[in-house]
Amino acid sequence: MYELKADDGNIYGPVDEGNILEWAKGGRIDGNSLVRKTPDGEWLPLNQIKELSYGKIVYKRDGKPAIPGKMQSISIMTLVGGILAILTCFGIGLGTAGFWIPWIYSLILGIMATIKGSQMLGSNPAPAFASARTIAIMQIVNIINCDIPNLTMGIINLVFLNDPEVKDYLRSEGVEI
Repeated sequence: MYELKADDGNIYGPVDEGNILEWAKGGRIDGNSLVRKTPDGEWLPLNQIKELSYGKIVYKRDGKPAIPGKMQSISIMTLVGGILAILTCFGIGLGTAGFWIPWIYSLILGIMATIKGSQMLGSNPAPAFASARTIAIMQIVNIINCDIPNLTMGIINLVFLNDPEVKDYLRSEGVEI
């Protein structure tokens, strides 16, 4: 059982985990709301209490989950990787007069990553993350064109996509990666 300290200074409770989760989803409380175990636990922000089924998803006051910072990083690295892949494509294609055929792979990666990266930075980013793992793998494979920045960003993107906070957020948005 837990107690909740509201913004107005009143203490509510005891309440169980289910009530706290419903209040968070409804926007009545957020990850910074103070909660403590009854009877004399320490007051902590909700997002620091591991025992709650609330998990690591932090809800804003409007009831929607806050987007984790690692998702922003994935979005930016995907977009930048796409732009670099297009530049690599033109550099290799022109530099070898088109004889190094894998430049086409770099062009395809560049187009896909630029489009998906832009969607990930848009107003509804979750659906674009369904293909984030595929694009990260494509970034790694682009090493065939000596594209070291994309190799690095692809590895980092895969690590970030496996982070529990990112997975929890995407599941809450209905996206399975």
